[in-house]
Amino acid sequence: MKITDVAISVIANPYSEMVTGGIKGGKAAHDIVFLEIKTGEGLEGNAFAWGGRSGQATAHLIGSIIRPLLIGQDPLDREALWQQVRRMDRWWGFLPIYAHGPVDVALWDLGAKAAGLPLYRFLGAYRTKLPAYASSLILPSAEAFVEQARQYKKKGYRAYKIHPWGDPARDVEAYRALRSELGEEMVLMSDPVAGYTQQQALKIGRELERLNYYWFEEPLSDYDIYGYQELCRALEISIAGVESTPGGLFGTTQYLTQRAVDIVRSDVSWKGGVTGLMKTAALCEAFGVNCEVHTTTNALLDLANLHVSCAIRNCEYFEVLIPQEPFSFGVRNPIRADGEGYVHVPQGSGLGAEIDRDLLDDHLICRI
Repeated sequence: MKITDVAISVIANPYSEMVTGGIKGGKAAHDIVFLEIKTGEGLEGNAFAWGGRSGQATAHLIGSIIRPLLIGQDPLDREALWQQVRRMDRWWGFLPIYAHGPVDVALWDLGAKAAGLPLYRFLGAYRTKLPAYASSLILPSAEAFVEQARQYKKKGYRAYKIHPWGDPARDVEAYRALRSELGEEMVLMSDPVAGYTQQQALKIGRELERLNYYWFEEPLSDYDIYGYQELCRALEISIAGVESTPGGLFGTTQYLTQRAVDIVRSDVSWKGGVTGLMKTAALCEAFGVNCEVHTTTNALLDLANLHVSCAIRNCEYFEVLIPQEPFSFGVRNPIRADGEGYVHVPQGSGLGAEIDRDLLDDHLICRI
């Protein structure tokens, strides 16, 4: 079996305004890049890539740098192709961290389809479901966070993660309001997205301990390994990080060996695909650390995240960004939690995705 084509389409996300209005870093198009790896036998592997600030730029990078490496190759040689892209990236300029992973996901989708198995079983199944937590965007007030958390608690979710503003005094108000209103039975997490200084993070971490929050995610820049070491030494609450560190698996090693995180964050988009995420999870397991898989912000890659989460042991929760509609675009069977707060892995072959190709064509910007 040989790869005959890698088709790349840039899709305008009709929910861009809603998505980028609720995250840090300014507004962007939030385009979706749709990958189709095709073979002479008619099998095809698919993935969405995160467009970053420009879907066309991402598409051109994948098309000009990675696509030529794939044409004529056996798509089942995933490890060889993963290593080849890594070597090429070192010698010929650095790809964005979100460019390689989706290509690897599409290869795994194709391989599992060839085997006639759901991806999680192709990887080696550990379970078929796991508990989800509702993960907020940045909302305008503490009251808005509380109301949203209440709504999702009624839907069956047992855990909620707040993405606050990065203003310590205001954030603490929201942290306290959530615990007061939701009670002790609701698992709560905080992710200020690198919003604090070391001194602020230490003070807020102690308040989160008092409020019985479950983890404190990315309080500092991922580059501040010294600051993370100090937080891990000083605080009882679990510190989660390494979400956006360049180097993927290899950058994670430094944080584990220096005891700079208690929980590693990883995913298929920013950490080298299914291959990179599985390697990272195994590395974490060897250190006795959980590898908690974080959202990719798009429906097809989050399905890949769910398959990997069901193929590893050391992942406790699945992240579901809310409201869900903006992050469900392009597939007819997006991930939905059941009434008890669990998400279930699809049982179709490969990713088990039902891609809405007509909808994607309706929002097509260009083909690369």
